[in-house]
Amino acid sequence: MYTDEESKKNTKLGFKRVILLLALSIVASIGIGFIISQYAIKPYLAKLSEKNVYSYSVKVPQLNYYVVKIGQYSDEKDASYNLNLLTMKGIYGEILKDGENYILCLGQFMDKKDADAFGLMLNKSGIKSSINLYEGPVYQIYYEKNSEKNVKEAIDNINVFLNSLSHLSQLSYKIAFGTVSEKDIDDTEKYFKKYSNMTYNINIDENLKKILDDTKAINSQILNNFSDIKTSLELNDGNAYRLTQKLLMDSIKQYYDSMSSLK
Repeated sequence: MYTDEESKKNTKLGFKRVILLLALSIVASIGIGFIISQYAIKPYLAKLSEKNVYSYSVKVPQLNYYVVKIGQYSDEKDASYNLNLLTMKGIYGEILKDGENYILCLGQFMDKKDADAFGLMLNKSGIKSSINLYEGPVYQIYYEKNSEKNVKEAIDNINVFLNSLSHLSQLSYKIAFGTVSEKDIDDTEKYFKKYSNMTYNINIDENLKKILDDTKAINSQILNNFSDIKTSLELNDGNAYRLTQKLLMDSIKQYYDSMSSLK
């Protein structure tokens, strides 16, 4: 039998053993967790790290343009009414949606100098205008080192296409100022013919492939319209500027749509 004093002493010893066992179990849990982190989690993180080390990125070429604006309206009906007035006077214009507003513009160009010169011409003729820069979306594509050559080739192709669009913009500018020649039209058409003959590796990143396929389709549409531009200039019917402007803006919009659909 135990005395009360011995019983209390044994109770304290038992309590200390429980505390000691609990402490040991906590230490053991921490130790096991440490081992797991060293041999289970860390290799996984290392794989992610290796992926980052061997992954590269490239920005898809951005497409910006300048709008020669002559009016801004909160109501689309007001914008359409003023556009109709211009049309009745034989002046080509477009309505662009910008947030909650409707922008009435008379020209869109990829070169700021062209936009400034066109705006100045309008101001001198009594039509007050301003120049707005519209910046296209920026997208970044990731790829592995072994794909670098194909990716570079794809980006170069896209830049060739955008350069062709800038020549279409310049052609439209020359038509607006009445300084266009038959050679200007033929030279511009050659840029798009050159792009239609360019090839690329079909095994590239699916996003880049989609953009290239889309630019090829846009390029074909532009080429199909060159005969109409030539005919318009030969007839001097005043429609060539509208044709080139519409081609340019439709092409820019389609390029934006292609970019926004990237995964």
